[in-house]
Amino acid sequence: MEASLYHGHMSVNLAEELLLLGYEDDGTPTSDSGTLDYGLAGAVLVELAAAGRVRLDRGRVRVDQPGPTGDPVLDHGLRAIASYGRDATPDELLDGLRSGLRDVVLDRLIDRGVLRRERHRVLLVPSTRFPSTNGGEPAPETETRGRLAALLAGAPADARTHALATLALAAGLTASAFPGVARGDIERRLAALPDPWPAAAVRTLLDEVQVSIIAITTMFMTGSN
Repeated sequence: MEASLYHGHMSVNLAEELLLLGYEDDGTPTSDSGTLDYGLAGAVLVELAAAGRVRLDRGRVRVDQPGPTGDPVLDHGLRAIASYGRDATPDELLDGLRSGLRDVVLDRLIDRGVLRRERHRVLLVPSTRFPSTNGGEPAPETETRGRLAALLAGAPADARTHALATLALAAGLTASAFPGVARGDIERRLAALPDPWPAAAVRTLLDEVQVSIIAITTMFMTGSN
């Protein structure tokens, strides 16, 4: 993986970080996680681009290295991209990648020992929760929230933290990722940051993904009103 996304961070990937922000400590999704799946798909695309596995070419995502990454979340993404049989747009891939992706990310966090699966029945209706194994906030989430808080406090942001904040906002996780902070304040802080991306092509893909997720989120919110 490219050092700009992994150096100095815990071994969880970007999609895993985003999912932890979208779940309460009791293992239930947060109230603002309705479009989380699109954020997860965006995180996988950005992570694959940063790893040199895919790139944006004239508005379409091209796979340069299709072999296994060793990460089941990213490998799921590569298989989903390959299933198109052609270079697809970020819009198309966000819709295709999200199918089944949340389960893959949850399984990965369970395998890591970060979360556990609890099955319940409420009035005979089956229900599944994914609480942390330590009974409180998972350690990777604590590290993630610390970086986001530091970003808001004025600390320089690396590419990974910038991507995480951008995707959290785009996916509508403002209240979960930045509790008590107005969306506009977060957007202004991100806009004021020096560009942390050493590879302009990855930043361009992140921007494309952000626009697509915001459009989807807006449609989702409009349709639910």
